Amino acid sequence: MFQAFVLGFWTLWSSSRDIRAVSEGLAFTIISILISMGIDFALPQIDAQWCVVMGILWAYASLLFAVVNRVAGSLMSTMLLAAAGAVGYYQLLEHLPHWVSGFMA
Repeated sequence: MFQAFVLGFWTLWSSSRDIRAVSEGLAFTIISILISMGIDFALPQIDAQWCVVMGILWAYASLLFAVVNRVAGSLMSTMLLAAAGAVGYYQLLEHLPHWVSGFMA
């Protein structure tokens, strides 16, 4: 949940400047991994499934940053995109490992 909040806040902060979506998506993904390590007090089990999940989350965060950079013209539209993006990220973070494990089985 905290990662989704950070993504929403980062999206709001990024709306008034020219961003590099892919590199900022990667930076956010690394910060998200560090946050989850701090919350769980454990290192993640790095395997193929974890790499696929993190890759998809990186692509989602990069896509969100690119859309905000392209579409957001006002504060209200940026806030709506940030809220929708944070909710989507939270849902992916919760359900994606199960979906990927079913796909990779």
